[in-house]
Amino acid sequence: MRSLLQSLLPLLVILSLPATGQTTPPPPMPDAPQPVVHPLKVRDPNAVSAQPAIVNGRPYQRPTQREYFTDYLKDSYGLPAFARSTVRTLYNYGLDQPKGWGQDFPGFMQRFGSNVAITAIDGNVRYGMEELFHEDLRYIPCHGCNAKHKLENALLAEFTARHARDGHRFFTLTPVVADFSGPIIAHTIWYPDGFNPFGGVVATRTVFATRVGSHLFREFVLERRHYDPKEPPRPARTPPPAPAPAQP
Repeated sequence: MRSLLQSLLPLLVILSLPATGQTTPPPPMPDAPQPVVHPLKVRDPNAVSAQPAIVNGRPYQRPTQREYFTDYLKDSYGLPAFARSTVRTLYNYGLDQPKGWGQDFPGFMQRFGSNVAITAIDGNVRYGMEELFHEDLRYIPCHGCNAKHKLENALLAEFTARHARDGHRFFTLTPVVADFSGPIIAHTIWYPDGFNPFGGVVATRTVFATRVGSHLFREFVLERRHYDPKEPPRPARTPPPAPAPAQP
């Protein structure tokens, strides 16, 4: 028995050795992390943002129907409308235009009534197109801007409007059509020179001038004196320290 085990021992040793050319397989590698692909960020002007949009240095909110109507009443029949009508009346009276109304008090009142009607027609056309095309034609003064930006804001208001929730500016013909409508109707219906639509086209320059002038008045007079209680007070200027006396 002992001799049998001694004869089998070399065979067991040979069988226990690894086969020639056989290697131990490497441990499995963990899966590499896949890169996260973010979707393209597309600007949606109607998306509700956590922070309000800033227009001309102030938070912007889309006006409600009540605010639309209130702005229409002020622009057509309020104090700004009365001021623009009065300025155009004084201009027409000084140039005796139209000549058929004379240079007396009744002539002045005829011009004033005509300009009030022109302002009302312009405001109604403006309000109707504003509601139809969902535009925001309110004038927003440029808060904290320099003179150049204030002038640009006053001029661009006659060719642009605000749109969507962020209040971005885009080109529109609504202010232009509204400014032309009143003078053309006046020179077609009740002016003493009779049917003269071209005269209304020429007279639109005074409507445009008085409207831009009212914007400039708000920019350089009212806005400079405006105080917003929500804004933090400006820090007071401290005088510079006095120089130390020279040592002898």
